[in-house]
Amino acid sequence: MALSNTSICNIALDKLGAQRINDYDTDASPQAIKCRTHYEQTRDALIESHVWRFATGRAALSQDTVDPDFEYDNQFILPTDYLVKKSVWNGSGPRSATFSYAIEGDRLLTNESAIYLRYMKRVTDPTKFNPLFVEVLVLKLALKLVSLAGANPKMSEALGIELRGVMPQVRTMSRQETENIGREDRAAWADIRVSSGPAWRSRRV
Repeated sequence: MALSNTSICNIALDKLGAQRINDYDTDASPQAIKCRTHYEQTRDALIESHVWRFATGRAALSQDTVDPDFEYDNQFILPTDYLVKKSVWNGSGPRSATFSYAIEGDRLLTNESAIYLRYMKRVTDPTKFNPLFVEVLVLKLALKLVSLAGANPKMSEALGIELRGVMPQVRTMSRQETENIGREDRAAWADIRVSSGPAWRSRRV
């Protein structure tokens, strides 16, 4: 059976011994309402927290027709599914070159004339999730829904222990998959949070 928002919520509810829902979008039960309250935020926060390959995107950014008021010459439009930056490249210069930029709202500001972005993107289709991501998502969602099991502290503790047991697998997967380096990844991409120069420039506001 293909994964869906409904099935993921039901796996979390099963862990709590709570009643299952019929449909994530239309069910009016208390369980469904709580699932809709927490599901999307939990999913997006989990994607942001780790380099999940299914949620990694690349984009050559389009320059905005409006320039920044001051400090930078150009601004570029971030993808509509953008969650968090992985790395930024200007497409030219020495492989080790760094440059100044800042991410503000849904724009990236810089003096560069071209910007290529690697980023974590919002993925809403559950069929795209990998199994380990689903495992972590289910546990994190269950922790937020634990009140449906009577806010049992032992239930929260058990879920926390299970979650901590899964995380080493996540870190192992990351080490294995980050060996798959693309042509420009090893030297040209600036896989750092702050490039050289003023410390504020790569901060997400």
